[in-house]
Amino acid sequence: MTATPRSRRLRTLAAALVTTAALSLTACQTGTADATGVVDSTQPPAPGTESAEKQSPATGTDSDTSGASNDSKDSGSSVNSGSSGKEATQVADRKTAKKTTSCTAKGTKVTVTDAPRPINHLLIKATNTSDTTCHLYYAPYLRFDQAQSAVPFIEESKPQAVVTLEPGESGYAGVLTSTPDGSHPYDATSLTLYYAARSGQGSTGAPSHPALPFDSVRIDSSNAVTYWQTSAADALMW
Repeated sequence: MTATPRSRRLRTLAAALVTTAALSLTACQTGTADATGVVDSTQPPAPGTESAEKQSPATGTDSDTSGASNDSKDSGSSVNSGSSGKEATQVADRKTAKKTTSCTAKGTKVTVTDAPRPINHLLIKATNTSDTTCHLYYAPYLRFDQAQSAVPFIEESKPQAVVTLEPGESGYAGVLTSTPDGSHPYDATSLTLYYAARSGQGSTGAPSHPALPFDSVRIDSSNAVTYWQTSAADALMW
């Protein structure tokens, strides 16, 4: 069949309409329409999947940061917990550490007895009656009656270490009262004992007033006292 001019025009028009529709569909997918409805393919695509894809890593980063923050907090808590535990242990150690003090008349009982040997000697015994460990420093400061000065120390009797008394334990000091060569003898009827301070300068605490073994004791210029000792035998060696 031979196409007439009319049919050819119809076919041409149909082809043009199909082409126009295809171009319009493509423009809608890749471009942006202006106010008149004409598609401008030079405009960038509207936000969509690409923007969502870009936000996903950010969300992941936030998650990681939060996790790192939590890890950091957990780590900090562990460190703080460890430090607190260590401090608590140190405090407990300090509380359980043995407390010691200088021996004084308040926490001791002092007795004076006559020593059978050597002659002309007295034995002083100081017993810790407190519940705290105490130290007997140097030698006891002794005054018979109203003497102006304390009885001299026997330096040769100085021990290698300070005498320490646990509760219930005793320390000793020997007193040489007189010798045949002594001068200025007198009969003493009372004794005052002072505990030496740790510094070695003066005494500490109130004095003790132990009773003498007799109504009176002969004292002369040779009168002297030993340093505190851990046994009666050591105290009577001089």
